[in-house]
Amino acid sequence: MAQATFDIDASATQTEAGSTKLCLLPGVYDTMTFTPGGDGGSKQPALTFNSPEALVKAGYAADQVADDTDLDPNFDATAQVKVAGVGRTNYRSFRNTAQRVGASVNKIIIQNKVPENQDIFDQQIEVAKTVIGARGGMDFITLQNYVNVNAYDRTKITIDLSEEPLEITPVVFLAINVPDGSHFSIQFQFNPL
Repeated sequence: MAQATFDIDASATQTEAGSTKLCLLPGVYDTMTFTPGGDGGSKQPALTFNSPEALVKAGYAADQVADDTDLDPNFDATAQVKVAGVGRTNYRSFRNTAQRVGASVNKIIIQNKVPENQDIFDQQIEVAKTVIGARGGMDFITLQNYVNVNAYDRTKITIDLSEEPLEITPVVFLAINVPDGSHFSIQFQFNPL
């Protein structure tokens, strides 16, 4: 079984809405953005994959698409959620696996890194199959359903999907609402398809 862990950091993020809808997987939609830079301004040339424009146009709620923020020289932590791979995994490799090969996710583990702020566990993971020209139906994984109030460690939840694995294929849209001030890791344990 393979695993991929990502650090999601919104501790410095300050949005008007108080949260950012972070798309973890965009399905069939293009998220590439090129910033030319070199115009005498403060922007550096960059090719990123974090634009939610095509998703929003198709009817999906997304403020930002996850990408390795350390590869973006123009990243602004006050306006965007920081996403970074943990260990030998980077986010683009995980996304490329989902878009090219697919995976069967058996377990999702979320570890809150700000114990006094449990807002992340009040959120849902949204899952949908994307179709060009139409918006697919949405399923939800409600994180609160996996909080064990009797557990010693209340900063961690484990979502066991072994009975009904989450099939991550090139058409899957996956998103989570990230509250401002939150900081957590999300780990996907999966088998390639």
